[in-house]
Amino acid sequence: MVGISGGWKPGSRKTLFALVILFASGCRGWGGGTDTVEILSERPSPDGRFIATSFYCEGGGAAGYCYWNASLRLAGERLNQRDGLLGKHKTWKGFGDIKLRWIDDSNLEIACRQANSEAYRDHVSERVESRHGIRIHYIATN
Repeated sequence: MVGISGGWKPGSRKTLFALVILFASGCRGWGGGTDTVEILSERPSPDGRFIATSFYCEGGGAAGYCYWNASLRLAGERLNQRDGLLGKHKTWKGFGDIKLRWIDDSNLEIACRQANSEAYRDHVSERVESRHGIRIHYIATN
């Protein structure tokens, strides 16, 4: 890329620019998401206005991650795997065997196993208490 005189060859700026754009697009996710989401269970609310979902997600390319979480959304909305109800860090493991049960139109129960190690204590302590006016009740099953 450097000529005899130490300057750039005529086509090298285009190559460098293309490499910078390619690198930036990979880092910023412009090329599309890499997440693979598997819906494990979906439960509509008794009145049909909301959908509770438990799911598994993996992605992240070379760094990689996989996790289980739950979601509560309006019926007709798409699932956003980064808008989970469980945990401080949305791409961390920490929960598993998630079961959903509607108590009534305004109350959802989520039962799950949670990590007990010191490394996960802060992560598993955070949970969304309500969303869309629905109160969410949690039960640790371990």
